[in-house]
Amino acid sequence: MNAIMQPGFWIFILTMSGIYGIFGLGLQVQYGVGGILNFGHVGMMALSSYTMAILVISHGINFWIAAATGVGVAALGGAFLGLTTLRLRGDYFAIVSIAFSEIVRYVIFNSDNVTGGAQGSLAIPAIGEGYPSYTIAWDSIMNHMRDFLQPIFGDIVNREFVMAITIWSTLAVLLFIVSRIERTSWARVLRATREDDEVPAALGKNVFRFRLQAVIIGSILGGIAGIYWALESTLLSADDFLTIVTFYGWMILILGGATKVKGLPFAAIFFGFLYGGTRFFTFWPFSMVDSAQRAYIRIMIIGVVLIILMMKRPQGIFGKRQEMVLE
Repeated sequence: MNAIMQPGFWIFILTMSGIYGIFGLGLQVQYGVGGILNFGHVGMMALSSYTMAILVISHGINFWIAAATGVGVAALGGAFLGLTTLRLRGDYFAIVSIAFSEIVRYVIFNSDNVTGGAQGSLAIPAIGEGYPSYTIAWDSIMNHMRDFLQPIFGDIVNREFVMAITIWSTLAVLLFIVSRIERTSWARVLRATREDDEVPAALGKNVFRFRLQAVIIGSILGGIAGIYWALESTLLSADDFLTIVTFYGWMILILGGATKVKGLPFAAIFFGFLYGGTRFFTFWPFSMVDSAQRAYIRIMIIGVVLIILMMKRPQGIFGKRQEMVLE
């Protein structure tokens, strides 16, 4: 429990909650606006992070170009998923989206000569000698920011502190952009069709295009989260992108209110504490199991919280129950 009292613990919580907040914001656009049940959102996270890592390590491409390309590939992944399956009913689309994310993960896992396979980004073929890292340019930026912030905040400033500020600044900008988007006629049309699948025939093609755009926008946000995940972890593995990660995003979405952007940051912080804090639960009865088993208990706790939320307050803290009707 002493770890929870340390500033470094809370900085880590803010960093992780910011990443998952961006990730959950993508689901908020897809589900909260368009009623699109995407259970394979983590696939976009995997596409962006691995694309960026491969371009930097194997081809020596500039970090910023590689990161932008990674987000672009996530957008293309969303477009492919939407164009091929978006006409399916919500529950069928949800199933197919899970299959899509698993296909992405298995391709990563089995493409040793490109992605490093089971060994992760450590085994990505590098163009030069030495340690195959994709964070060299980013670490340099972090060091400059640390030197700038240290006189202001003192010794608390380290790489994790700078990461937390950067990620939450990005989340704040994205929250503002999404909140503006959700006030447009585009969003109003999607909300109307979310609550009634029997849309007028004259709007049919436009509605499909709008829903496709929602999937792509959400995928872009998932791609941005993937870039930050890669930079935070510094090493990538196919196991970072299991289906359970998507449901972490869903927990944040449901807790904050699927139709309300303002609740998402608070929900992300609460999730971040559950995700990071439970690993330090060494008191009884958690002391009865070893650390490896406590990792599974953490997932169980998150699942129980999600079930209780769905039973007691499915609209979330800031949501409205009448806005949750989909069909």
